[in-house]
Amino acid sequence: MFERFTEQARQVVVLAQEEATTFKHDHIGTEHLLLGLLRERDGIGVQMLESLDVTVERVRGEVVRIVGVGNEAAPSQMPFTPEAKGVLQRALQESLGLGHTFIGTDHILLGLVSDDAGPSGRILRDCGLEPEQLHRGLVERLSASQRRTRPTAGIQAFTSHADPHFQVGPSGHLRRVLMTAGARALDDGRQQIEPRDVLLALTQDEQFGPLLAELGADEAAVRRALDERL
Repeated sequence: MFERFTEQARQVVVLAQEEATTFKHDHIGTEHLLLGLLRERDGIGVQMLESLDVTVERVRGEVVRIVGVGNEAAPSQMPFTPEAKGVLQRALQESLGLGHTFIGTDHILLGLVSDDAGPSGRILRDCGLEPEQLHRGLVERLSASQRRTRPTAGIQAFTSHADPHFQVGPSGHLRRVLMTAGARALDDGRQQIEPRDVLLALTQDEQFGPLLAELGADEAAVRRALDERL
């Protein structure tokens, strides 16, 4: 995934680790990624945050209030929290959804504002922002910008030959599943989504994942079955 990061996006991760070290935390969380974004000051999203008075100093104060400061020096190597990993995964999905072939700072912010469970979502709400509105506004600005590139794995509508006015296309839910499948394909170095990518993506879907697990077809079981057959 990091191979697709822009130089600015990689710098965000470096700055996030610096923030975690300053707070004596032993992990890189969503709050540190948010601070890294604000320090890098690159992208439309950060401009939006700054215009709404979301500054480095203000967010640092929120981190102290919500998370606190550690008692021991931070380790030189620290892992991402599960929430931070989820943010980076969603950044990839947001990039694919916008038809981009790179992951930039704006995609990381889109991943952050979609994070309801982690500290970054709480910090933004406590700063008076509504994450969903911020996400929608940022997507609209990015879509209108001239930096849009040809989609790597675009999803085309299917048109009936009998009636050119009748179109069938994927729902928003299915698009999210396909974006997860596309991320798997790209991680494997493939440019096409295969059925196994969709099947594995369904095991992680918030709606169908639990259903498949009840049927004994969770991600681990599906992987074992695929390994045996392929």
